[in-house]
Amino acid sequence: MLSDPAVYAEAGIERKWRVLRVFGNQCEVVAYHDARDVQKLLDYVCGPENWANEAMNINGKLYMSVSINVQDEGWISKTDVGTESNVEKVKGEASDALKRAAVMWGIFRNLYDLETVILPVRGKTPLTQNGKELKTPAQLSAYCNGLNTEMGKLMQIYIAFEKEFRADAKALAAMTEIKNFLGRVRE
Repeated sequence: MLSDPAVYAEAGIERKWRVLRVFGNQCEVVAYHDARDVQKLLDYVCGPENWANEAMNINGKLYMSVSINVQDEGWISKTDVGTESNVEKVKGEASDALKRAAVMWGIFRNLYDLETVILPVRGKTPLTQNGKELKTPAQLSAYCNGLNTEMGKLMQIYIAFEKEFRADAKALAAMTEIKNFLGRVRE
C-alpha cells in the first residue's frame, strides 16, 4: 500500500513539481514530494501510533530510520542518509534523509519513473504551452499534474483565464461547479 499512487490520492497527497534547471528559453520540471507528504502517508496507511522515525549522526552524516510496526512481525526499520539543501542546511538534510528512508519502503518511489517535463520560460518563470505564466508552485504543479487528467485540464483552463474568471462571478461559479462535479464523479 505504501507504494501505491492510488493510496496517495486517497490520503489527499498530490504530486508536486519544481523547476530543476533553466536552459535557454526552456526549463526542465521534475516531480517531487516533501517530508510532510511522507508523514501524512504514513499516518494514513499505518496510523500515527504504528510508525516512527529516528535521526542518527554517523561519521558526521545525518541518517534517518523510518520504522513501521508490521503486524505479526513487530517493528521493522529502514534507513538512508540525507544531504544538505541550499536553503536550510540542517533542516534540509533531515528532510532529505526522511524522504530517502521512506523510498526504501517504496513510498513515492514511482516518481523516479516519471519523465521530466520541458516547458517554455520567460526569464525564470515557467509558462504553459500557450504562454501563460505559472507563477506559484501550486500553479506549476496543477499544470504538470493536469497534462493528462480531466481535473488538470480544468485547472489549465482556469490558469489560462484566471484574470477573466476573477472578473466574472458567474464564470467563476460555473468553473467551481464543474470542479465539484468532477470531484463527485471521481469518488
